Amino acid sequence: MTNLAIIEGAKRLNGIIEEVDTFAGWKRRGKKIKAGSKALFKTSIWKPVGGRKKGDEADYEEEINPDLILVPASFFGISQVEDMPVKE
Repeated sequence: MTNLAIIEGAKRLNGIIEEVDTFAGWKRRGKKIKAGSKALFKTSIWKPVGGRKKGDEADYEEEINPDLILVPASFFGISQVEDMPVKE
């Protein structure tokens, strides 16, 4: 089962229709979780570990047989985030 299928299934089970992502996922997208917000749901998703090919830089991006492990993840909805302030 893919991460997308796991997340969509968890959303359905919890009656959530809004876009969701993890704390780190929202941060990568330039958003921050509003103070006091609690995760809408928690589920386990697949995370690749190891398996990177060593060699020159061009070959480095190619993954060879990455191992996958299930890790717990908390998901927050788009209604729980706001834009990060711009640093000057």
